[in-house]
Amino acid sequence: MNEPTFGLTIKIVSERTGVSVHTLRAWERRYGIPAPKRDSDNRYRLYDEQDIADVLWLKQQVEAGIPPAQASALLRQRRHARTLGTTEVTQPLAATQAALVAAFVRSDEVTARRILDEAFALFTPEQVAQHIIEPTMREIGARWMRGEMTVWQEHLASNVVQQKLFAILQAQPALPLAVPTLVAACAPNEEHTLGLLMFSILAQRQGWRVIFLGQATPLDEINRVARTKPNLIVVSVTTALGLVELIPWLDPAQRPAVPIVFGGRIVDALPKLRAHLPGDYLGTEIVAANQLLGFKPRTEFWTPSKRALRAANALRAHRLKIAGDTAVQFLATLTAHRTRTQVPNLNFATLFLVDAITCALAFDVPELLDAERMWLDEMILRRAVPPELVTKHLDTFTRVLGRLFSAEQNRLYQPLVARMKGAVQ
Repeated sequence: MNEPTFGLTIKIVSERTGVSVHTLRAWERRYGIPAPKRDSDNRYRLYDEQDIADVLWLKQQVEAGIPPAQASALLRQRRHARTLGTTEVTQPLAATQAALVAAFVRSDEVTARRILDEAFALFTPEQVAQHIIEPTMREIGARWMRGEMTVWQEHLASNVVQQKLFAILQAQPALPLAVPTLVAACAPNEEHTLGLLMFSILAQRQGWRVIFLGQATPLDEINRVARTKPNLIVVSVTTALGLVELIPWLDPAQRPAVPIVFGGRIVDALPKLRAHLPGDYLGTEIVAANQLLGFKPRTEFWTPSKRALRAANALRAHRLKIAGDTAVQFLATLTAHRTRTQVPNLNFATLFLVDAITCALAFDVPELLDAERMWLDEMILRRAVPPELVTKHLDTFTRVLGRLFSAEQNRLYQPLVARMKGAVQ
């Protein structure tokens, strides 16, 4: 007796991809896509998840105006690339990534869009994310910091990549309500959506229905959509500006009754922070999508010190006054000493300090101040502000805290400010 064979029927493939059974059979006959196996009795076609991914990709290309014959040929190239050795795959990926950086350096939007189109045609989305998009944006950020690229060039690159990712995300067919659902959102004040977009695309490839909320999503809105009972909420947080807005979730009464997963640069950089977040960490946004199906949420969470949390919330409540008082007193100091050097983005720098110290206290992660050097590097390297002037700003900030808050609270604040001053040295 033949062993039973398991797989998906053509009807299920049609329902999950939105491609009719008639079209699926025509594509199989003419182009060899999909490529089902026969069951043990040789009576039925049986499909797997790779067949579904291939059909979705082929459908996307056809909807974009590429003839099915050409699209199927591109798909065969992708399959061939997947079977190559690491060196053979890495070489064209590296060449594509270098070409994309060069196009953005020239501000050549047309060429950059063409390179991205070809990349998604020839490589898997996972490869494009990890080996092309991520290193490209990291390189552009480094060049901007060194003054080799302008702000508008960095924005052009981000917008071109983001538009491509949005187009891919929106081109995916609607999945049945029966499949697992996740909500994807950036933390409040977080404007960087590229990692979350890439994650959402890869999660869809894993069979998740994604509700994409995008950048700077207020906690109230995340809590509201949580009442629709999704299987998972994924929150991207990259800086202290976003992390500080998640402090209310440290209170179980204010946290959604849905498992939460966190990702993003600041979470990737700080292992201790991962343990203290009111949710789980699955790895970098690019890798995490492949781990979701086997995800088992935690049932117990770290509890912050009440004393530290009170001190952190006091900073949050007075952040604007702290920034205002620091600016006034610092500028007065410069005038008294006849210092003519300008300090750009003074209010932003002060608010960033407040948020970073607030997060370090609330989540008990003083190491956060070592990781969150972005404002400091921008001031000293990018804006050419002398280190001694940054130190003077921190001294003023320290005095403002000393006047606004109690001695007990300042005993918590001052070591963290001193840690930041050490980074300047």
